[in-house]
Amino acid sequence: MRFAAHLSIADPDAPLLAATAGSVDPVAQIDCAARLGFAGITDNGLKARAPEVQQRIGLALRDHGMEMGSFTHDMPGVEPPFFWGAPVSDMEAAMAASLAAAEHVGGGCINAILLDCGAPLAEQLARAVDNLAAAATLAAERGVALAVEMVSRERVPLALMEGVTGVAAIARSAGVGLILDSCHCHCAGDDMAAAILAQADILRAVQIADMPGRVEPGAGVIDFVPIMAALRRIGWGGLVEAELMPREPGVEGEAAAVAALRALG
Repeated sequence: MRFAAHLSIADPDAPLLAATAGSVDPVAQIDCAARLGFAGITDNGLKARAPEVQQRIGLALRDHGMEMGSFTHDMPGVEPPFFWGAPVSDMEAAMAASLAAAEHVGGGCINAILLDCGAPLAEQLARAVDNLAAAATLAAERGVALAVEMVSRERVPLALMEGVTGVAAIARSAGVGLILDSCHCHCAGDDMAAAILAQADILRAVQIADMPGRVEPGAGVIDFVPIMAALRRIGWGGLVEAELMPREPGVEGEAAAVAALRALG
């Protein structure tokens, strides 16, 4: 499996390899991840980074032959929520920052999360399909992927809908991809292995973390054997994004997390 280290999940100053790299600087993190054999990086906070930092990330990835994974279009706590199910008067303006970030780093997959704006559900879902389709057209023109992540209400209380089947149906209707995260599948009661097999044709990003605590595989209660078997069965060649924080802090904790990832692959 081709694993990706993260530069941030919720905190840009808390990357996966902070202690091992000796710096939270994105380029130092990428250099460290390359030495450890990671094939790419993912960064939920990419869109909020300064353009020159994004460009440094892109150069570092190219220097190491690494791939950019997913990054979020909607960053709670950083900017007002983006509601795909609400009217969007100017989609080009709404997508500009994400598309620019993707250009600076050399690609990646924009992660769209469906949040509830309070309108009737049917109305929001219909709008979301139209909005996602329009955004996907803009992304495709720039060679960038767009995908919807199924998130659990336990982790994201504003989630418009919960469950892989419903979110995948929206993704299919809009012509966009699907992102599956073991943490959210676990919290929503979804079988991630079954979802991988059922949605293989639209799967665009895979994220893993054990629960509780979003820790490394084996440090929680999720059984990753069927998940990894499902990925092998579909011939998954994309990144497996390690969207987790080591259970134990420091260099030893990070080494244990890397070892746990290698044991999966």
